[in-house]
Amino acid sequence: METGIACCARGVLLPSVSSQHSSSALLSPSFSSKGLKSSALFGESLRIAPRSSLKILKAKNSETLVTKCEIGDSLEEFLSKATPDKGLIRLLTCMGEAIRTIAFKVRTASCSATACVNSFGDEQLAVDMLANKLLFEALTYSHFCKYACSEEVPELQDMGGPVEGGFSVAFDPLDGSSIVDTNFTVGTIFGVWPGDKLTGVTGRDQVAAAMGIYGPRTTYVIAVKDIPGTHEFLLLDEGKWTHVKDTTEIGEGKMFSPGNLRATTDHPEYSKLIDYYIKEKYTLRYTGGMVPDVNQVIK
Repeated sequence: METGIACCARGVLLPSVSSQHSSSALLSPSFSSKGLKSSALFGESLRIAPRSSLKILKAKNSETLVTKCEIGDSLEEFLSKATPDKGLIRLLTCMGEAIRTIAFKVRTASCSATACVNSFGDEQLAVDMLANKLLFEALTYSHFCKYACSEEVPELQDMGGPVEGGFSVAFDPLDGSSIVDTNFTVGTIFGVWPGDKLTGVTGRDQVAAAMGIYGPRTTYVIAVKDIPGTHEFLLLDEGKWTHVKDTTEIGEGKMFSPGNLRATTDHPEYSKLIDYYIKEKYTLRYTGGMVPDVNQVIK
C-alpha cells in the first residue's frame, strides 16, 4: 500500500545535498540544494525566504494576515501565529505531547530488539510499537484526525475525526528503532493531509509535516503550509517546547549519507555515485537512521 508516508520517508533514503553549515548529510543524488528548497519531505514549505521571523499567510477569508513567529515562542504561541486552523493547531500540539512522552520512554526504558521494560516493569512492548501506540492515541485525542496509518500499521485506521475540517496522518513512529540499544539518535516523522485521503496524494498536498528527534536533546521540527522554512522546538527540562531555530534554505556542502550500500552491487550507477563522492573527498556522515540524517540536512 503506497501511502503518504512515502512522501515523508521513502523518498529521501538516498544520499544528496548538504547544508551550508557543513554539518549536514546528503539526501538523494536526484536532488540539488535548489530542489530541496521545495522538496517532497516538507511539501512547499522549505524554500528560500528572508531570514526573518516575519511570516505572511492567507487567512480563510482571503485577507492577508501578517503575524510574527518569534524565537522563544512556545509551541502553542507559534502555532497560533502560524495558522488560523484550530484543528491543525490541536493536532500538532497533541503530536508534540506524544513526542515528548516517547522521548521519556526512549530515555528511561531498558530496550532490546523485542521489548522495553521500565523500572516498574509495566512496559512490555518493543520500543517502536510503544511509540506507535502513543501516536495513535494522540491522534484520537486530537479529535481532528479522520484517518491514520503508520509503518507498523499500514492499513487505514479510523481515528473518529471529521472529514470536513479534519486531517489524515501517515507516520513512522520510531525510525531507527533498531539502533536504540546503541544509544544513537532516533526519531519520529509524520505528514498531515487535509480530509480523508492518504492514497493518491503527494508531499505538496500536505498542510504540515514534522519530525521528533530523540538524541542528546529532544527537538520537534515542524513545517506548516504557506509558512516558509522549518521551525525547530527544543524540549526544556520543565517539559515545555520552545521555538529555537528557523531554517529557510539549504546550501551546498561536501557530506554524504548513503543508505543501503549493499545496493551498489546491484546498481552500477549507484556504485559510481558513491565512488564519485569518495574520489571528491566528501565526508561520510551516516547515523543509521533516516530522521537524524534528514535533521542534519536541514540544520
